[in-house]
Amino acid sequence: MSGGEQPVESSVRVVAVVNPATRRDPNRIVAILKELAPVGTSLEVYETSHQGHASDIVRQHATGADLVVAVGGDGTVGEVANAAYGSGTPLGIIPAGSTNIVARELGIPTDPVKAVRLLYGPHSLVRLDAGICGDRIFLHMAGAGVDSLMFDLTNPQMKRRVGWMAYVPAAGRALSRPLARYTITSPEVCLTNIRSPLVLVANGGSIIAPSIVLDRRIRFDDGLLDVLVVTATRADHLARVLARMATRSMGDSPFVTHFVTRELEISAEPAMSVQVDGDVLGPTPVSIRMQPAMVNVVVPAPAP
Repeated sequence: MSGGEQPVESSVRVVAVVNPATRRDPNRIVAILKELAPVGTSLEVYETSHQGHASDIVRQHATGADLVVAVGGDGTVGEVANAAYGSGTPLGIIPAGSTNIVARELGIPTDPVKAVRLLYGPHSLVRLDAGICGDRIFLHMAGAGVDSLMFDLTNPQMKRRVGWMAYVPAAGRALSRPLARYTITSPEVCLTNIRSPLVLVANGGSIIAPSIVLDRRIRFDDGLLDVLVVTATRADHLARVLARMATRSMGDSPFVTHFVTRELEISAEPAMSVQVDGDVLGPTPVSIRMQPAMVNVVVPAPAP
């Protein structure tokens, strides 16, 4: 990660993409964006109405923008980044979802006023790697198995009320489902007929909160995807996998196959849904690849 201090100048065009189905009050966030905007700033605000809409908005309205702002959770951030990458336009994030892992790992304030002041005031730009799964990119993580089932089974209303705690009952239901058998191939590794509750393809290392780290070796900016295939099928073995997370070394568990790659293919029997940054996509098989230094993101400036 690198980047010098970059204050937003006046007379710039800012496009904000707002997910209205967030935990925070979207109207208040829009009001803050307007109130704190520097003199001469042209602010355009667009609300999403369905999955995939954020990417459409960016493609239709953000050409030539100086800053594109995602207001929502990790899924909204991923969708905006999906359309903004390659343009060089900086991506700003105002965390408003249930977990906001991408923003929190980057040190972006969760308080809306502080997040908006970061966008309009002194900040740095960092170039993040991104995974590409089909026609979607992800900044944090993709997965198949328990996590994709969990996201699919979580009640949206409960998620808005209680945040990440809404995933707990859904995770219990997901764990009760029959396990799939996976075939995972990359230039480095070929795994066949692996019975697994969970396959993760990680660009970022934490889950639920930045303090809960899967493996300390996973980085946003190393140009590699970390693949974690959980092979534990018994409750006591799964407990040992979770215990490894306490030492940030899940990849060293005897019940986890861990490798790094730039590209891989995942198939499963039966077919399994795949999630990217919390959005559930279509079923396996899928191809995933890494694109290094793909997205410019606004983050706090380093301390002097």
